[in-house]
Amino acid sequence: MQNSMNEKFGLSQIDPRQSCGRPDCICALAPGERFILWAVRQWQCELIGWRFDPTLPRDGSALVRGFEAAGLLDTLTDFATLMDVLLFGAQRALEIHAPACSCLSRDEATLIALCGLAQGDHDGSLVAPLETLMVPRAARVAALRLRSFAEALGDAGLKLSLPSGTAAGRLN
Repeated sequence: MQNSMNEKFGLSQIDPRQSCGRPDCICALAPGERFILWAVRQWQCELIGWRFDPTLPRDGSALVRGFEAAGLLDTLTDFATLMDVLLFGAQRALEIHAPACSCLSRDEATLIALCGLAQGDHDGSLVAPLETLMVPRAARVAALRLRSFAEALGDAGLKLSLPSGTAAGRLN
């Protein structure tokens, strides 16, 4: 299924020998992880833009268009709810880079890894890392929303791998 999704979006498999080798570079992310990273960054970008100009763009939201182009529009509500819970329940501002940045922040890596855990039915592993980012009550709600979003991605054909290597180390 992952190969068909890669072909659908014109993406090739990530060859670790082709990555730059920087541990914080996004070039080593798998296509599903890149989509999540793009969505998190685009959500942040649009939220900041909306604060300055609360009118909708003439051609619509890039976030909505991206989810639609990926065939994942049905997952957008789960994603938006998750991001709202993360925003309002965070103990500190989350470090989310601009969409074009090639570096992966610790918070971005954690969110990507948590999506993989949620999709892999590892619910017990979700709450503790979320509690480092959020107040405890919000962390439990975020875990539910994260699970819902990850399941919706899986149902749409976007399968994530469980975190390993550097990403797994960033969960704590």
